[in-house]
Amino acid sequence: MSMRAFKRGTTPGILETNWETWGQAWEERKNHNPAACFHWHQHENTPVNQLLLPPLKEQTQAHCSFCDIFPVSPPGQETIEHFKPKQTFPRFAYKWDNLYYCCSFCQGKKLEKFDGNLLSPDTINYEFDRYFRWDFTNGYLLVNEQASLEDKKRASITIEIYGLNEGHPFLRMRELRRRVKDQQDSLDNFAYRNFLSTDDLTSDMTFL
Repeated sequence: MSMRAFKRGTTPGILETNWETWGQAWEERKNHNPAACFHWHQHENTPVNQLLLPPLKEQTQAHCSFCDIFPVSPPGQETIEHFKPKQTFPRFAYKWDNLYYCCSFCQGKKLEKFDGNLLSPDTINYEFDRYFRWDFTNGYLLVNEQASLEDKKRASITIEIYGLNEGHPFLRMRELRRRVKDQQDSLDNFAYRNFLSTDDLTSDMTFL
């Protein structure tokens, strides 16, 4: 993304052996007290999220898994996103496939909202162009009008829930100008890599 596809790494050993037990414990605590707040389990006196953040971050080259902002820095913060919200799906609170490196803005937009049509960037056979396209005149992420009705729905829901056009278009255009001026630097050192790497991006940027 925005929604740049990535390959998920192997489940860390700490979760391989503990995710079900920890998830069940959180589920039981929440069932006992619906108002209970989630706190990451401690492993050898270290919160589990601190142990998981580095491998999650590595998967996306330190870009937010959803909006692709880089670097994730103040006023935003590095967080771990529960794709299926931990309040609604407590059993999945520690499941590796449910955890994503995320900026606090994308995480805050969701506010525990979930829809089964929501797209995730590490899904097998996920392709950005199948669902989305760009408007290079203003930096907006759009639904691919050539997509099927089902794919259009999924793209629209994803844009809405993660707020992918809230504040990002201006920043995308700013990053595009920076990229046009510096073609030699690695693409991973820029935010919004899909926006900058598309085949539609040419040197004829008269709208800039």
